[in-house]
Amino acid sequence: MGLLLENAKAFVTGGGISVGRACVELFMKEGAQVAFLDIREDRTKAVMQATGALGYVADIADRAAVFAAVNDAAAKMGGLTVLVNVASVMEGGRVVDTTEAQLDRMFAVNVKGYYWATQAVVPHMLKAGKGSLVQFGSVAATHPGWGESYGIVKASQLALAYQCAMEYAPTIRSNAIICGWIEDSPASRLLQTIPEIIAPIMADHPMHRAATSAELANVCLFLASDMSSSINGETIVADGGQTRTQGNLNALMQKMGPLFAANPDLVAKNMRNLAAVTPDELMG
Repeated sequence: MGLLLENAKAFVTGGGISVGRACVELFMKEGAQVAFLDIREDRTKAVMQATGALGYVADIADRAAVFAAVNDAAAKMGGLTVLVNVASVMEGGRVVDTTEAQLDRMFAVNVKGYYWATQAVVPHMLKAGKGSLVQFGSVAATHPGWGESYGIVKASQLALAYQCAMEYAPTIRSNAIICGWIEDSPASRLLQTIPEIIAPIMADHPMHRAATSAELANVCLFLASDMSSSINGETIVADGGQTRTQGNLNALMQKMGPLFAANPDLVAKNMRNLAAVTPDELMG
């Protein structure tokens, strides 16, 4: 069996860490030329040095910067045939607590950012005569947790995938992935180190564990490759069965606010998590 992405030309947003970085590494192993963007210069340089992929420092919410990166990558790689949108931001909490600035930032990254990257890539795919769009999202889009207004914007990513599936097939396939807990994600790693929060959740989880970035990159690889050639306009739920139970999640999410208020150091730890450059730097 040959390489699954031989001759593919892929662009990954949020490629500096976690699932995005795992996609960059895996796609290159499977024969693709890969370019990626990340908002952090240090993460971008680290991935470029480790993989040889073409990296761009850009905020996905910046339309001009996204188009510049995508078009430059297409020129250097001779086109683009795969896009995986992974870059994401989670801010705010309950509907009544989330500020306008937090909501604006989540829409700018999770909705507009995905839209800009997709908008920039589609013409290159049409020119190439084939393409696969993969919007990587969260189970919060369909099963929002208490204090998780983030799910409102993540739901828009699914709608974007479905819209493109109608507009650009059969030349371009468009699908989405939604995941649950990620073991080495900066956004969720800290909570996984707090036993009173995570232990009951994982006890209720069919797999009794979170997914790894490498596992989720495999799902992205499937949709990016011709192995999924008949799949279009669909969502793969890669949550290990999390949303089949979820009974403990909402009750425990309600404990998070008081827990953080009682221990300000947790906020500092979370900020260090979000600033991590490599998975090894995440709170363990």
